[in-house]
Amino acid sequence: MDETLNVLGLAERTHELLMPRAAARWPKDRPRPTLTVFELLIDGTPFLDMVHARRPGYSLRSPLWVGYPRILQSHARALLGEAPSDLAADDPPDHVALLMCPSCGTGGCGVLSARLLRRSGRVQWTDIGRQVPDLGDLGTLTFDADQYAATLRPLAELLPCGD
Repeated sequence: MDETLNVLGLAERTHELLMPRAAARWPKDRPRPTLTVFELLIDGTPFLDMVHARRPGYSLRSPLWVGYPRILQSHARALLGEAPSDLAADDPPDHVALLMCPSCGTGGCGVLSARLLRRSGRVQWTDIGRQVPDLGDLGTLTFDADQYAATLRPLAELLPCGD
């Protein structure tokens, strides 16, 4: 039986950070706060859109923040399994953040994670979104390890570690 592999991709995406109520009161002459991220794509579909299909209005965003090299590098390394992920204290240590709070980017504030497994030339995300009530089962996402690494490696190597 052939195993179906998912393809991991990235796309730059800018999110408005105001909630609807605040946006309605925001002065028209002031720029609205935004956050630009590298969105995780699963087979060409933004992972956030997959979550929004089940939980409309969900407010977490990709942890791969454009313009913040240290944050970007640290989360890319975590997704590669090379560094710990910034998670809430009660999250399992073998999990990585797929979505985080767009205001502070720390796991203790809000996170949607997955268990990261690497074996036999494959990378798997399992136990996806265990922190999110009513999300439902997103199943297991399985990637070719080389394709997965080729997607994330450039982000992980933006800065030398420790800089």
